[in-house]
Amino acid sequence: MIKSKPDIKSFKKDPNDFLEGGEADKALNKMTVREEPVAQEPAIEAFKPEPTIQKLFRLRWDIANALKMGAAQESAKSGKRVTETDIVQQLLKKHYNLK
Repeated sequence: MIKSKPDIKSFKKDPNDFLEGGEADKALNKMTVREEPVAQEPAIEAFKPEPTIQKLFRLRWDIANALKMGAAQESAKSGKRVTETDIVQQLLKKHYNLK
């Protein structure tokens, strides 16, 4: 037997009170209200992404491990994700004097 839909005619509360009543939302709303307006940063121009191609390499274990550890250390130091690909590209650009 299929149950019928519940009767919500007697429901007097505003559903938005429930949705916006969470403690995390309250804290977030307080934080956003107190924030001072931040100066507008200059618009970043849209740029056309450069196409990339896939290259597969086999590296010695110690070189591959150093690359992995270096990427992790750079990520931790800079606070942004630094990939092994980023490091390899940076080294190749330096080696071949590319922009």
